[in-house]
Amino acid sequence: MENSKIAALVELGILCRGEPVEVFGDGAEDPGPYRYSDHNQLCRFEHPRYQHPYQDESVTTYRFFAQDTSMPEALEQTRLVVLLGVADSEALRQCVASRQAVVILFEPDERVLIKFLERFKLAELNRDNLFCFTGNPYSFNPALQEMLPGDMFRLGTPAFFMTDRIRRNYGSWAHQVVEYLEILHYRHAIYGLSGQSLCRSRPLRDIHRGLLLDQQVHVYENIPDYLLFSDISQLKNRLKDTDAILVAAGPELDGKLEYIRRNRDRAVVICVNNAVKPLVEAGIHPHFVVINDTSLESGLVFRHIPELPGTILVGHCLSDLGGDRFGIKYLFGSFLPQVFGQRGNLKLHGSVISTAFSLARHLGCAKCVLIGVQLASDNPWGLDYVKGSVKEKPKQGEQTLINKYPQLYPVTTPFDEQLYTTLNFRDAALWLAEEIRLSNIVCVNTSRASILYGPGISFEEEPELSGTMPSLAALFRPHPPRLDREEVRKYIKHELGLWTNLRDVARTMLEDTGPAMAAKGMAILDQLDRNNITYMVERHTGFSNWDFQKLVFRGDEANRRKGLRLYFRHVLAMSEEFLSIIGRSVKNL
Repeated sequence: MENSKIAALVELGILCRGEPVEVFGDGAEDPGPYRYSDHNQLCRFEHPRYQHPYQDESVTTYRFFAQDTSMPEALEQTRLVVLLGVADSEALRQCVASRQAVVILFEPDERVLIKFLERFKLAELNRDNLFCFTGNPYSFNPALQEMLPGDMFRLGTPAFFMTDRIRRNYGSWAHQVVEYLEILHYRHAIYGLSGQSLCRSRPLRDIHRGLLLDQQVHVYENIPDYLLFSDISQLKNRLKDTDAILVAAGPELDGKLEYIRRNRDRAVVICVNNAVKPLVEAGIHPHFVVINDTSLESGLVFRHIPELPGTILVGHCLSDLGGDRFGIKYLFGSFLPQVFGQRGNLKLHGSVISTAFSLARHLGCAKCVLIGVQLASDNPWGLDYVKGSVKEKPKQGEQTLINKYPQLYPVTTPFDEQLYTTLNFRDAALWLAEEIRLSNIVCVNTSRASILYGPGISFEEEPELSGTMPSLAALFRPHPPRLDREEVRKYIKHELGLWTNLRDVARTMLEDTGPAMAAKGMAILDQLDRNNITYMVERHTGFSNWDFQKLVFRGDEANRRKGLRLYFRHVLAMSEEFLSIIGRSVKNL
């Protein structure tokens, strides 16, 4: 019979129960005490420059805890505390009594939780900022990453405390919980600052941030494609129950090329943008290529491949769409839907292989074979890629491990292989593993040297495929999008006017040598801060945000004028580049 207090916690929404794990002992009450976890914090593998990325250097993105941190000390430094093991102790009561702290309790043994509830009143646990979980952290539905709100991880770096019972009997389980939550903290509190959107914006100040410069370039380049190619809704379940081979650019791809060639008629081959070059050089044309990265760098690979008239590109509307390299394109994601139409989307996170999996799911595929999907390497100092990839780099010599940046984050595979990866890829692997677990799609990873494993992902070097790849001919005859071309023309006219005006303003400011130049420049800068222009300038080639801010906000009058000229030179160059891109697109309409 179910324990009534456990049932009450579930009913109140305080407790979520995962699948049971192996338990030890007789389930006796845990007396505590809690001591700070002695693990090496995941955030130590982030670049130190993102710890204080703001104009106000006193603001901290993440912090490091001393090994002897007490509970009162932790509560002074963070609002997010995680307790592994439930013990009716002073430390737990301090957490629960703090109305500022968010407290997450994890307990592997529900027998211990029941004993705890005999002493601890349910009313004391019934508070908004307390969450309780039991069992395997990789077994919840919805997944733990969906249940825990992102805003919670922006309250502070999680401080982990555990009892001696957990430390002694549940070390592996505790590692899983700690790593999972630290990855979520990275995802929600750090990645936004160290990732593509803000990596060129330090020190951060309060400006409007919309499209990246790279994305704006792609918008203008892609206008002809927006008018011509359909969205991914037309691909829904078009390859129902077909097997899929998902190809990434990991170093083991080279050894799997013949397997892909043999099975191209048995399964749909979906490759990520960085894997298309080595495939084509081996004479293998994938059925689909996917791209979701919106940076300018992500599309460079398309300059190194021939035209592929029999290959379908599935791309985010703000990505490089490959020009004339592909026979047909399907787009996902929306930009100005009132002008360019509303499109469907694909779930993705952290790595383009997540997009490849989402496309296979969207197509209705029943099984996915993963090739080159390693997301890690045996090199602690840099990721390795397949030979021939545009990301291929020479290996560095051996160095002593330091267990912090710039060393990569260590991950032990299910086969006890020690690999190393970036925090972004570790996060991507967690996200995708959870998506696969809950998708009911069979996934087979062909690499032992991969960090993408979990429930629903098995290993087999060359899984046998017995299906038949259906014809894709109908997919090359999609219904074109129905867009109001007059609205598109209005948009183009507006953008031409915007950048012509900004070009003229920048020229005027650069020619101004009068005493009021700095005052006028600061007034214009204030306007451009609020309409996304400054944000795009931050990513313009050759622009140094550090130099700009030092000159304009920390220097004297002469330095301010110098900094403003630096800024307006880039506004001028960027305006002329955008006008040129729009002009080329207009010719191609």
